[in-house]
Amino acid sequence: MMYNSIITDYLIHFLRLHDWFGAMQKQKEDCNMDTRPVTVFEPGLGGSANYRIPSLISTKKGTLIAAIDARRDEPGDNPNNIDKVIRRSTDNGETWGDIQLLVDYPGRGRKEGSAAIDPAMLEDKETGTIWMIYCHTPGGIGLWNSSPGTGFDSNGYRLLYDESGNIYTLREEGEVFDASGKKTDMVVDRGGNVYIGNDKIGNIYLDRGPLLEARTSFLQAIYSKDDGLSWSEPIELNPQVKEPWMRFIGAGPGIGIQLTSPRYKGRIVFPIYYSNNPDNGEPRMSCCLIYSDDHGTTWKRGKSPNDGRVWEGSILDSRTLSIREAELTESQVVELDNGDLLYFMRNHSSKRRTAFAYSRDGGETWGEVDFFDDFADPICQSTVIKYPDIGDGKERLIFANPCHETQRINGTVRLSEDGGKTWPYSKVIDEGNYMYSCLTVLPTYEIGLLYEGRDDKIRFVKFTLDWIKSKY
Repeated sequence: MMYNSIITDYLIHFLRLHDWFGAMQKQKEDCNMDTRPVTVFEPGLGGSANYRIPSLISTKKGTLIAAIDARRDEPGDNPNNIDKVIRRSTDNGETWGDIQLLVDYPGRGRKEGSAAIDPAMLEDKETGTIWMIYCHTPGGIGLWNSSPGTGFDSNGYRLLYDESGNIYTLREEGEVFDASGKKTDMVVDRGGNVYIGNDKIGNIYLDRGPLLEARTSFLQAIYSKDDGLSWSEPIELNPQVKEPWMRFIGAGPGIGIQLTSPRYKGRIVFPIYYSNNPDNGEPRMSCCLIYSDDHGTTWKRGKSPNDGRVWEGSILDSRTLSIREAELTESQVVELDNGDLLYFMRNHSSKRRTAFAYSRDGGETWGEVDFFDDFADPICQSTVIKYPDIGDGKERLIFANPCHETQRINGTVRLSEDGGKTWPYSKVIDEGNYMYSCLTVLPTYEIGLLYEGRDDKIRFVKFTLDWIKSKY
């Protein structure tokens, strides 16, 4: 049995090398890369005023899925009416299918519009299920004015409030119960509409009405089992991963990953971040991972790199953090060959550099926070992926961000061939406006990048390892 296993491993390795060398040869025949950006989303497309916050994955079937915020009425973050949409490509990004609407909350504009903001996706390679997480907020609520709490009671029922502040719970079949456990004559449908009999009296997701959900942030998930063609209804993650003292909670954004090391094999992880509710001062943010060891049935939250972090002689805790410079926010993660996780974090340090930390237990705890000296960062989201093993002993990571200390410009991609210890190769993708972005590896072994560029357009470009390392 052991002999057969060794033969199988060598065969898989040979086929992987064969595919890679074939892909590399084709790329050289095609002049090494395709630098022509393709616009995937732009203002006015599908009737949306603006698109922001890209997420991009390449599935086992070879499909590219690009997820985005459709900011219907204006460009800003929530409070705003923001939907979750995707486009799919089955030809490595040359063309893209129609917009698919996945999540649509009611209300319009910045005052009353409810939101599904900031996507992050991953594919469970063992089950084929594609997961997306994002932050939902009701009308009038965003990062800075989210109230503390999970929005659910100890039994997992959604909390609702009337105009006098009385508490209700939303239960099975949309039935509404008062605080004494008595069923009311109000019913809530799947769209959040509140009815008494046949009369619609409001919607729980808006900014005002006779019955509303908690004025906080909700981490939600949806999934697809057919390569992104259809998607589930939203699943609430707050009861499992949010603490009552947390105010905001949100996704990466970008992508999650699935671990392959023997100890945590099959674990799916998503970076998130959240804000606290200190006794004095403004809420401060910290990041962490949420993870599932049963393919998304249940979720847990790991500790933040800010939990136990040493800062100027003091020990920090994400629950009580009050120091702006110590905030860790939007983040992305890769798994190294030795099983460690390497975490890349947006932060508010005056260093204006991307922060990083290592985990040796699958993202449950973290070592000390440090900074990449060469990674200039204007306090913006970044993207990082691990390139597939091609059998040459090199551990490749690819990173991209707006490489500038004060402006979101100069989009730069970097290559490490030693697991992130050094980054000797870099190339500028776009010298102009460049904000959020997301990397993936295509079936051709090219690298795909979806990024926010000039004229508020979301562009897709693909390139090769050779291009990153080339002189031209």
